Amino acid sequence: MPSIAIHRLLVFAFLFVSLQAWAQHERKEVSGFVIDTAGTPLVGVNVRLTSILDTVLAVTDKSGAFRFSDIIAPEFRLTFSLIGYKILDRSYATNFSGQAMQLLPTVLPPEQTLLREIVINRVQPIVIKEDTVQYNLDAFNVRENSLLEEALKQLPNIQVRRDGRVIAHGKQVSRVEVDSKNFFGGDVLTATRNLPAEYIQSIQVIDYYGDMANSTGIKDTEPEKILNIVLKEDRKRIRFGQVTGGGGTEERYLGSVGINNFNDGQEFSVLGSLNNTNTSLFSYGAPSGAGTRERGNADLTGIMDPVDGVNTTTSAGVSYSDDLSDKVSIYGKYTFTNRKNNTIGNSLLQSHYDRYQIIKQEVKEVNTDNINHLMAWDIEAQLDDRNYLKVSPNLSYTDITSHNLSNDTIRRNSPGSNVVSERTYRAGERMSTPNFDMDVLYSRMFSKPGRKFVVNMQGKYYSRDKLEDINDYFESINANTGQPVLDDAYSLAQEVNSNNQNRVGRLRASFIEPIDETSILEVSYEYNYTAIDSRRSVWDMRKEWFVDSLSVDYSYFFESNRVGLNYQVEQNKRLKYTLGFGVQPLLLQGRTLGVDTLTQHRNVNLIPSAGLRFRISDESEWSIEYLGTNNQPNFSQIQPIRDLTNSQNIIIGNADLKAEFINRITTRFRQTKLGKSQFFEAQLALNQVQNKIVTNRRNPSSTVQETSFRNTSGYFDARGYYMYSTPVFNDDFQLNLNGTTDYVNNVSFIDDKKNFGRNFIYSQALQMRYMLEDVIETEINTSYTFNRTRYSLRSSDGIDANSFLVGLAGKGYLSDSWAFGFDLSHRLNNGFNSFVNANPTLLNAYFEWTFLHNNMALLRFQGFDLFNQNTGVTHEVMGPDALFMRNNRLARYFMLSLNIRLQQYFSNKS
Repeated sequence: MPSIAIHRLLVFAFLFVSLQAWAQHERKEVSGFVIDTAGTPLVGVNVRLTSILDTVLAVTDKSGAFRFSDIIAPEFRLTFSLIGYKILDRSYATNFSGQAMQLLPTVLPPEQTLLREIVINRVQPIVIKEDTVQYNLDAFNVRENSLLEEALKQLPNIQVRRDGRVIAHGKQVSRVEVDSKNFFGGDVLTATRNLPAEYIQSIQVIDYYGDMANSTGIKDTEPEKILNIVLKEDRKRIRFGQVTGGGGTEERYLGSVGINNFNDGQEFSVLGSLNNTNTSLFSYGAPSGAGTRERGNADLTGIMDPVDGVNTTTSAGVSYSDDLSDKVSIYGKYTFTNRKNNTIGNSLLQSHYDRYQIIKQEVKEVNTDNINHLMAWDIEAQLDDRNYLKVSPNLSYTDITSHNLSNDTIRRNSPGSNVVSERTYRAGERMSTPNFDMDVLYSRMFSKPGRKFVVNMQGKYYSRDKLEDINDYFESINANTGQPVLDDAYSLAQEVNSNNQNRVGRLRASFIEPIDETSILEVSYEYNYTAIDSRRSVWDMRKEWFVDSLSVDYSYFFESNRVGLNYQVEQNKRLKYTLGFGVQPLLLQGRTLGVDTLTQHRNVNLIPSAGLRFRISDESEWSIEYLGTNNQPNFSQIQPIRDLTNSQNIIIGNADLKAEFINRITTRFRQTKLGKSQFFEAQLALNQVQNKIVTNRRNPSSTVQETSFRNTSGYFDARGYYMYSTPVFNDDFQLNLNGTTDYVNNVSFIDDKKNFGRNFIYSQALQMRYMLEDVIETEINTSYTFNRTRYSLRSSDGIDANSFLVGLAGKGYLSDSWAFGFDLSHRLNNGFNSFVNANPTLLNAYFEWTFLHNNMALLRFQGFDLFNQNTGVTHEVMGPDALFMRNNRLARYFMLSLNIRLQQYFSNKS
C-alpha cells in the first residue's frame, strides 16, 4: 500500500509541474543597501538597473536602501554612482530561488583624489543577517601574511583547536566555501591552512539547514555550521602558492607544496605533502600536512598537535571549480592520503555492577596503515528561469591494515571473591571500504510567486570487506588464595572473514503554496530505506574447522514513510513561526538466512513540530523550536550473533530492537552590540528519547562480561552553553568567556537490573588577548572542567574528576624581519586514577626570520615540547563504564624549516 501511495503522489506532482510549465514569466524583486567603506549608509546614490528589456533608475533613501520590482529578464546590471565616489558596475542573474533577493551591502569606495578630504570611520566589525553572522576582516587587527586559520583566531566567539578544528559559536564548523562554492570539497583544514587572510573581505558564519531547506524556505532540521569566505574584489584574479621544507632531530622531516589559481569564479588548486610531524591538511579522516603550522604568523597556541601516536603521512589533492556556461557550474576535488600511525598507551576501564566492580588495566600498541581516496563533485544547472538542478556524486575507497598487541590485567572486586585474569591479545586486520553516493536536487518554480515544487533524492552504496586474524589467551587466579581458577582459562585462535553491503535511499518531495504575503503552506512526503546484507565466517585455526555457531548470513531492512504539513508565517521581519505535523509509519525487518528466521516490527509515529523566531531589535533575537526524529539501531546492535572476537567482552546482538524516537527542544538567544563590538549568545537543548537503545551487561563468570542490547525508557539530557565577547579598554584587548553545562540521565542494565547513570559536566573557559601591532601579541587561556557521575546501582561512590588548564602564549617582533614566540601550558588533573594520571607542562618556542621581497621567505628554528611531557589523557563515561586513557604523542624535537610564498596578480579583463 505505501508503494501505491508513493506512485500516486509522484504522478500527481509531475502532472502538476507539466500543466504549469509555461504559464507566464516570473516577476522578481531585488533590493539592497549602499554603504561607504566605514559602513555608513549613503543617501542619494543613483542606482541604474539595465537589462535586455528595460532601464530603470532608483535613488537610495536615508538608510542607503534601494529596491526594484517586476524584473523579468534572466540577468541584469546595476550601476552605482555618487559624486566623490567611484562608479561601480555589477552583474547579477535572476536564477535565485524565491521571489525576492536581498543583495549584500554594496560598498562604494571614495575617489583616490578625494581621500585626503574624507574622514573614514571604523568599519563595522560584525553584521547579523538572520542565519548569518558576518565578520568584516578590515575591522580586525590581522597581521600581514597571515593565513585564514590565524585570522579566525582574532574573531570573537571563534576558536581554532590545535588539531585544526574550527569551533564557531559553540559548534564545530563542518564545511568551508569560497564565494559560496566549496573549496576543496568544503574541507575545513585545507581552506584554513592555505587561504591568505589578506585576500578576504569578510568571513560569514552560517547556520545551514541543507539544500532542501534552502530551496523550500522551511527549516525543519538541525543546522550545520559552515564558513563562507568572501574574497575582495581585487583578489578574485590571482595565483598564489607556497613551498615548505624542514628537517630536525628525532628524524623529523616536513615537505609540502601548494599552488592555487583564482580567475573570476574559476579555481584550480594542487596540494601535496610528506611529513612525520602530525601536521594536518585534510580533515576528513587521515591527517596529513601542508606545513602551514610551521609558518604560523599568529599561531600562538596551535603549535602542539593533540593527535595520539606518531604519524607518517603522504597526501595530495586537486580542487577545481568553474562556470561552464551562464547556467552550469561545476566544482569538486580529489584527495589521496596515506597515514601510518603508531600509538602506545595504557588505560583503565571501570565497569560498575550492583555489588561489585570489574577493573581492566591495559597496556597496548597499535600500528595502522590507512590509505584513502576521495572524489567529490557538485554540478549545478539553472535549466531555465524556473527549473534548477543540482547533482552531487561522491566516490571513496579506504584500505586499512592494522596490528594490535595488548596485555591486560582484569580484576573482579566483590565481597568474598576477588578474581584476577591476565590476558594477552594479538590481532591483525585488513579492511577495505568502497563507497559511492549520489545526491540529486530538483526545484521547479511556477508562475504564481512563491509556489514551487522541490524534490531531493539520495542514494548510497557502501561495502566493507574485513579479514581478522585473532589470538586471545587468558587465565585467572583467585586473588584471596592465589590458586588458579581451573574453569576460567581460555585460548582462542580465530580467522574472521566478514562482508557487509549497505544500500541507503532517501526521497523527499515538497510542494510550497503561498497563502498570502506573509505565510506559506508546505505539503511534504519523505521515504527512507536502509538495506544491509552481512556475511560473517569464523574459522578455528587451532582445530582447523569452520565454527558454525559464530558465523551468520543476515539481512536487515529499515523503511519509513512520512507525510507532513508545515505552516510558516513571517510578520514585519520581526516574527517568524512554523507549525507542523507529520505521520510516519516504520518497518524494521531482519532475516537470518540458512535457518530462515524472520523478525519484524511496525510502528506509526505522530510527529508534531514547531518553531518561533523573534527579532527583539536590530541587535538581538530569540528563537525556540521543537523537532522529532528517528534513530534506527546500528548493525552491530541488531545482528543476531554471539561475537567472541574479544573473549573478555562478548557482544550479543538483538534482532528485536526497535527504532528510537528523539524529542528535541532548543532555545537560543543572541545579541550583538555593534557600537561596542560585544557579542553574547546562549543556547539550551533538551532531549528525551523513547525506546532508547541501551546496553545490558552481564557477568556470568569471573571477569568475563557479556553485552547485549535492549530498548528502554527514562533517558533524557539537557545541554546548554553561553559565550560572551567584548573589548576591554580598546579593541587591542579582547575578552572572551564561554561555558557549557551538560546533564545526562543515562540508562543501562546490569544483570537485567535497570541502572541510572547521572552524569554532570560543567566547563568554564576564559580567554584574554592583547595585540599591539608590530610589537607584541599575547594570549592567556584558562579552562576548568568538572565531571561528576553517580549510579543508582551503587558498587562505588561514583566519580568526581576535575581538570584545570592554564596557557600563556606570546609573540614579539624584534624588528620588521625578526620575531620570537612561545606557547606554555600546564594541566592539573584531579580525580583521575593514578594508573593514568598525568599533569603535563608543555613548552614550545621558536625564532623566525623573514626576508626577500615582501617578506616572501620565512626561516624558522623551533623547539617542540621542550620538557618532553606531551601525553594524551582522556576521561569518558559510557553508561555503566568509566574509561581513563593515556596515549603517547609527538614528543620533544627541534626543527629548522623554510617557507616561501609566491603570488601573481592577473591583469584586468579588457
